[in-house]
This record gives sequence, C-alpha cells and structure tokens, in this order.
Amino acid sequence: MIKCLECGFEADRLQWTHFKYNCTGKFKNGKEYQQSYPGAKVVSAQLSKKTAVTLDNLIGKYGQVDGTIRWDVYRKKQAETNTFKYKKEKYGWTQSQFDDYNSSRSVTLINMVERHGEEAGIKKWQEYCDRQAYTNTKEYFVEKYGIDVGTKKYTQLCKEKSAPHDPEIIAQQLNITKDAAVDIILSRQTIKFVSNLEKEFTNNIEKIIGPLEHISGRSPYGKWSAELGTYVIYDIKHKNCIIEFNGDYWHANPLMYADTAIIRGKCAVDIRNRDMLKLKTAEDAGLKTLVIWESEYRTNKEKTINRAAEWILREQE
Repeated sequence: MIKCLECGFEADRLQWTHFKYNCTGKFKNGKEYQQSYPGAKVVSAQLSKKTAVTLDNLIGKYGQVDGTIRWDVYRKKQAETNTFKYKKEKYGWTQSQFDDYNSSRSVTLINMVERHGEEAGIKKWQEYCDRQAYTNTKEYFVEKYGIDVGTKKYTQLCKEKSAPHDPEIIAQQLNITKDAAVDIILSRQTIKFVSNLEKEFTNNIEKIIGPLEHISGRSPYGKWSAELGTYVIYDIKHKNCIIEFNGDYWHANPLMYADTAIIRGKCAVDIRNRDMLKLKTAEDAGLKTLVIWESEYRTNKEKTINRAAEWILREQE
C-alpha cells in the first residue's frame, strides 16, 4: 500500500479518479500530483512488480509457449522504439535530442538526485549499485539457475570478462611477456578521469623539469600487481620515479579519516592497504615512490611542487 501525500488515502494504486474526485481537488491526475511531490509513488512496489512486463509474468498469465512469444514480441518492439530512427520518424527528434533523452534516462547519481531529491536519490543510487554488484556474484547465479548451471554460467562469465584485461591470458595468446601484455592493456586506456587539481599539479611539475614520461590521463603507466590480482595505473611515472597524487576523500587520508570510517561502502583502512600494495608493486619492480596528498598541495602549492620536482631530479636515474 502507498499513501497519498496530499490527503493521506492509502491504496495499491493512486489512479486519476482518486485525484479528480476523492482527493483535495488540487490535482487532475498522477502527473500533476508528482510535479508537486517529486519522487512520490502512484503504484505500490508490490503491484508494480506483479503487473510489470516480464518473461515470468507473461508465462504465468499466458503459459510457457504463448508467454514466451509475447515476451519476444515485446522485446523487439521496445528495441525498435528506443532507436534514433524511430524517435526521428515519430517525433522529429534530432540526434542531440535523442542523446539528451538517453542521458536523462540513465541511472546515474545526478539523475537519481534530480528525480527523487538528495536524500532519497543517494539512497536509491546506493541500492542500485548494490543490486548491480550482486548480479555479478556467484551467489546470484546459483540463486537464479541452481548450483550446477549457475556455477557454470558464473565461471564462463568470469572468463569472458577477464580475458581482455588479464595480462597472463594476453601474454599466452600473443606469446609475449606479461609486462608487454600490460603495456597493451594500458594502451587501450587513453581516457581516465583526472581531477583539475591533479592536472594543475602535473602541469606545474613539467614547468620545472620538462615533459614527464607518463601521466595517467595522457600516457598511462602501470604494472601487474600479484597481491591485488589486477593491473594498477600510477598518476605520474618519470624515469624510475612514481608519484601518486591522492585525493583526501578517495584515498582516505589518515589525517582526516579513522581506520573504521566508511567511504563509498569501503573501510578506510582497506582503502589505504590497497594503496600500500599498489606502491609495493612499483617498489618491488625497482621504482622509487612518493605520495602527495590533496590537502598538502592545497595548503602550500609552491612548496609541494618544488618538493616533488626536486625529488624527481634527485632520485631519477
């Protein structure tokens, strides 16, 4: 059951007849109601699930054969109506309008907050992330398909997802070293989010010592980490020197966050331990490492830039 936020009436569905005849008279339909109460539901979650167009619901209503046929027809129709060609012919949309439409429908934190308000939007975003994470677990596949089929499907999925990103597989396929395979993987990653502050820091370093060999957003450098079971990318690599420019929040600055603090669903101490293993990977390969914290740079930019530049000039070989 859901409650009308205007008059307090409770039902599984708040139809237009309720708003027009039984509510306060302020709204004619659910659309006007939701404009005044952003994020308010007009259909209960239970009823929405029961009436949703899903394969299980159609089979339950029409039987295995007819239900499956109706599901295939529905999927094809949905696929067609979501194309740019369909929107252009039916509504006269431009490519820009089509792109804006798709962007507005995507499940992002910004869109969730705009639709449901800050508190509810953040909660729904976290729930969505949790659901997405669960669908990639073995438990999900076993629950959906049974232990034998589920385990087989999960194992196959892991192999398919890891193959393009696993240097060991690439090295075997191409008969090259693991380091060479990592270079191939990193060459595909030409775009990486880099904060404006990190860009500013990097640019100022280059004003002192000249062009840096590798910058994560321009020409990424990384190594395969046996401890982490993945490859890691470093912010700056020049000669035998590695510099990590760590954001205080994203990397759980120990001067700001206790070990038990939860950041993006992870414990601060676990975030820092991962960063330590990342640095260890570089150090085990004979590289020198230096960490610069965001707050350190903000406090005294000139001093921090000079310290980092002098460190590179002193330690480089």
